[in-house]
Amino acid sequence: MRSPLFVFDLMDTLIQDPFHLALKELLPREHWEDFKNGREKQAFLDFEMGRIEEEDFFQRFYLDSHKDKGLPHPKDLKEKMFSKINPISETLEIVKSLKSKGFSVILASNYSIWYKEILKFPEIGELLHSLDALYFSCEMGVRKPAQEYYQWIETDFPGKDYVFVDDNPTNVEVAGYMNWNAFKFNPKKPGELKEFLTEQYPNCL
Repeated sequence: MRSPLFVFDLMDTLIQDPFHLALKELLPREHWEDFKNGREKQAFLDFEMGRIEEEDFFQRFYLDSHKDKGLPHPKDLKEKMFSKINPISETLEIVKSLKSKGFSVILASNYSIWYKEILKFPEIGELLHSLDALYFSCEMGVRKPAQEYYQWIETDFPGKDYVFVDDNPTNVEVAGYMNWNAFKFNPKKPGELKEFLTEQYPNCL
C-alpha cells in the first residue's frame, strides 16, 4: 500500500488571498470592472512563472489604455496585501495534525517571488517551513494546471498516494486526470476537508 503525500495549495486554501482583500480596500466596487479589464494578464502569468522581475511586472501591470484611469498603483497593492495575512485556521490545524502524526505534507502554489513576504508572518511562515517541500511556480517556471507541475512533484516524491487539496476547480480536475486523489477546497466550507480526509484516511487526523 502506497503511503500518502498530502499536497496543499496556498491561496484560499491555507490563507485568504491577500490580493482580493487589498483590492477591496483600495478600490471602490464601481471601479472593479475597469481594474479587471485594464490589467495586462500575461504580465501576471509571467511574474508568477519567474519570467520577469518585479519592476517589469509593475511597468506592465496595466494596459496603456488604463494607466491614467486612477487605478491603484501595484506598489500600493503590494503594500496593502502584506500588511496582514488571514490564515484559514481549519486548514492550518489539519496540516499541523498531519505533520504531528508523521505524514508527508508539501505545498504546491502558483505564486510569485512575493511568497517571501508571506513567510515573514510567523503563524504561516513557521508552518510552511515545517513542510517536506515548498513548490512555487515562480521557481519552477510552470503553473498549475500544467501536467508538468504535477509530474515535477511525482519525480521528487515517487510512488506515493498523492492527495491534492486546491480551491481551483481546473487544478483539481487535472490532478484527477493524473490519478491523484483530488479534493476541491471551498474556503466558505472549510469543514468539508476534514470530512473528506477522515473518510478517505481514517487515522490521518
